Amino acid sequence: MRKILIVGAGTAGLHLAHGLARFDYDVTVINGSSSGEIRASRPSITQFTLPSALAYEEAAGLAMWEHVAPRITGTNLHLHPPGAEPVTVSAPFDAYGVSVDRREKMADWLEAFEDRGGKVVIHGVTVTDLDYFSRMFDLVILATGHGELGQLFDQGVSESGQPPRRAVAQAILDGVPHTEHAQWHPVAAPAGSHPGYKPEPVVSDYAEVVSTPQVRAILSPVLIDAGPQHVLQLMGPVGGEMDAWPDRPDPEELLRLMKRLVREHAPVLADRVAEASPLNDQDVSVHQYNPHVRTPVATLPSGGLVLGMADAVVSTDDPVAAQAANVSTASANHYLSRILAHGNAPFDRAWMTETFIGHWAGTPDEELPFAGMGQAAAGLSQVLDQIWSPQAPDHLTQVLGAATRHQAVADRFIGDLDDPRRYAEWLYDPTAAHTYLAGLRR
Repeated sequence: MRKILIVGAGTAGLHLAHGLARFDYDVTVINGSSSGEIRASRPSITQFTLPSALAYEEAAGLAMWEHVAPRITGTNLHLHPPGAEPVTVSAPFDAYGVSVDRREKMADWLEAFEDRGGKVVIHGVTVTDLDYFSRMFDLVILATGHGELGQLFDQGVSESGQPPRRAVAQAILDGVPHTEHAQWHPVAAPAGSHPGYKPEPVVSDYAEVVSTPQVRAILSPVLIDAGPQHVLQLMGPVGGEMDAWPDRPDPEELLRLMKRLVREHAPVLADRVAEASPLNDQDVSVHQYNPHVRTPVATLPSGGLVLGMADAVVSTDDPVAAQAANVSTASANHYLSRILAHGNAPFDRAWMTETFIGHWAGTPDEELPFAGMGQAAAGLSQVLDQIWSPQAPDHLTQVLGAATRHQAVADRFIGDLDDPRRYAEWLYDPTAAHTYLAGLRR
């Protein structure tokens, strides 16, 4: 039985750990925080699990919140072109997605991994520790990009396709009214629950996205430990209005500033958040998103090798394109497929490099259906950042204009968020975009 160590209990690392355990690999997850400490930690940037990623979680037995998580069934995209009236592009998803507070999600997945027979070690890890572990395990995978461990991977594999550094303010809010798209659905009690337990109906609703030259805003349903709420995220380039906070603002002051920015830049959301408030001070936070694509294989002092995945080598927290869960899920499934196909062969540098490059820029096929997701997600962030730039390509402006007039374009523009690789077929290339738009007029 091959022994594999995964360092880091994030979305990608735990998804991979569960997958390997299903195929009887001897898997150990080591993490610096226990599940209880994860639940009590400060919030990170909220992620959105879009329909296809949610389906993969369900197939892996990792979709644990069906009876309580609000469903995200589509998006209202409000565009504010400079010097023109705002327009709205609205479309449903083919299936629903969800957003679950990462603290609850990762804690539940970590506990479930242990309940299913996986080995969990709660301990900090140093480079010296990794050096030792590399002699004990057939494969060591680093799935966290923080601290000295993340610095093992040299910067600079790719400078193209990376979104800019971004300031993010986030508030998890109680008391936000739903949109006109909201519906309530009866759900069955989860397996193993008390015979008399009857779940409350689950709400489904659209996420609201506002795009202006200065600020991007997202308002969407989210599940936290206290139940269904909403998350408000405001994003902007470092050095801009979104990065002009007072030094160490308290949560009340931060929320007041966020609401002011909403009134100025996303007025369509102003009434919905005007009376909303967080349940506790931790639910209001400021973050900075720093993109990176790193060398995927690190060499330890003894010569042992470590394969990076997820945040260790590709930053995934950019909320603008809502691709964090997509990239993490694709990374885990791609690595899983590669490991299973490798049999008992050694996990050498060439195999490690090919595994990462396939996830980043590979062409998907029947054996590796998740290939190429990394670069596709980064490319989408880059395109969305170009929307209001004076240098924005003409065909992108034409597509957005067509989306306000043709529901088919709106459906495709929003629906392809579920798999950003599909945008390459019609959006990124001017000729392909013009051919697609010309077909609408025939």
